[in-house]
Amino acid sequence: MVIEDLIKTKQLKDIDFGGQTLESVNFSGCTLVNVNFKDAILRHCSFEEATLESCDFDHSGKTEELTLQSVSFRKATLTSCRFRYANISWSDFRYSRIDGATFEDSTVDFCDFYRAFFESVVLFKHSVFSNCSFFNAYFGDGANIRRENLYKGHILQQDKTNYTKFLVDWHNFGTGVRTNDQSKVSDWSPTEAVKARWADAEDIYKTLNGLWAGKGYIADANWAYVQGRRMERHRMIAEYDNPKQTFWTKVKNTWSICTNYLSDLLFGYGESMTKMILTYIFTVFLFALFFKAQVSPMEYIEALGISLKNMAGMDSDILREVSPIVDMLNLMQTTIGILLTGIFGFILGNKIRNQ
Repeated sequence: MVIEDLIKTKQLKDIDFGGQTLESVNFSGCTLVNVNFKDAILRHCSFEEATLESCDFDHSGKTEELTLQSVSFRKATLTSCRFRYANISWSDFRYSRIDGATFEDSTVDFCDFYRAFFESVVLFKHSVFSNCSFFNAYFGDGANIRRENLYKGHILQQDKTNYTKFLVDWHNFGTGVRTNDQSKVSDWSPTEAVKARWADAEDIYKTLNGLWAGKGYIADANWAYVQGRRMERHRMIAEYDNPKQTFWTKVKNTWSICTNYLSDLLFGYGESMTKMILTYIFTVFLFALFFKAQVSPMEYIEALGISLKNMAGMDSDILREVSPIVDMLNLMQTTIGILLTGIFGFILGNKIRNQ
């Protein structure tokens, strides 16, 4: 029976397409059970609204050749399907339900997982996802995607050039004109989508933060938290161009941007031990300069020792009753030192917990 006759029945079971090259084959709406696509090459094929159970899209090993190119799984249900060592590009997984699948050792590039559901146990070990959109995707407790699966620790929305290509060229390289969950042409603008990319990136990172924190992947969760805060800052900066923003909202955002930036610069949002130590050292040297300028005669090395003692809350006889300015500096540094010590303890506790 030829493939067209099989598709007309809408029921494909125990069929072997292994090693074949399938071009522009339409499996939309079909039910495929235990269908073998191992080592097959699929180009411009469609599984839209299809039900796939125990289907095998594995490849025998790593390959540079695209095994699934411009393939649509939009609104499909994939149960216990395998994509091990698959090389997937410009494919559509929007609105799909992926249950108990494996993407182990796969390479996935320029794919759209908008509102995709990853349910049950979904394996991502050694897989690499680059230039893929996970906006509004749902990862269940069994989906073990990790930071290492994101190529170079980035998501698509952070790269304006590739994100614009992803949006504008989808109809050429992807699966054609985008349609929404009601099978209507999506009412969206690539220009507006690019403007909203920082908000989308913030949402994705905060979703990953919650996922990883709940699963006990504390280091990954902390990294996603930091990325989410940075995306939040970029989003507020981008909102300056929004004509709907009131003057007072922009003033409020300016304050939030400044505090966000300083928190990142000085402490890495409470996650960077290196930034914390550098901030502590910088404070010691800065106040040493102030004391040398205000107390005469005083060598810088002596001022440095006094500054270091102040950070630990230890008073110095040399600075007593010199001037109100010195008293204020002394009090200010002691307060800052106590605060920095507290933050240092918090970060150290996080690092110990992550180990």
